[in-house]
Amino acid sequence: MIAFRDRIAKAALVLGVLGLTVAPAGAALLDATAARTVILLNADAPEVVDANRALWTPGEGAAKIYGTPAGEPMRVLFADTARIIVPKEDPSLTLYTIDKTKGENPLQVKTMWFAVKMGMIGSAALVLAGLLHIAWKRWRRAVAE
Repeated sequence: MIAFRDRIAKAALVLGVLGLTVAPAGAALLDATAARTVILLNADAPEVVDANRALWTPGEGAAKIYGTPAGEPMRVLFADTARIIVPKEDPSLTLYTIDKTKGENPLQVKTMWFAVKMGMIGSAALVLAGLLHIAWKRWRRAVAE
């Protein structure tokens, strides 16, 4: 039974250290390679876009031509290229069409980092449990001698 507890403590240490190192490194890699800064947009019909383009004057927000912006720019992961619009009126913008009535919400980078933070808290608990087990064993050995 004691050997089984020792193996569990070692596994907890290894898994905890892996969780504390691999999870943030993987998230940073995903953020760097698969994320894109976009403005979410409830898209208008093509006829409405044509009418908005005809009424648009330079200096106005180009995003309003294509629909209703749904907030500030944000970073999303795994953006579907078919939904991305780069307005010719302002190529510095990247719009991402969504339909909030259908519950479409792209995966945001901040959601990924929140999940990584929760995983790191769990990993830290595993490391702490493994270290406490080792300290407890050493203390019992010292008391027995």
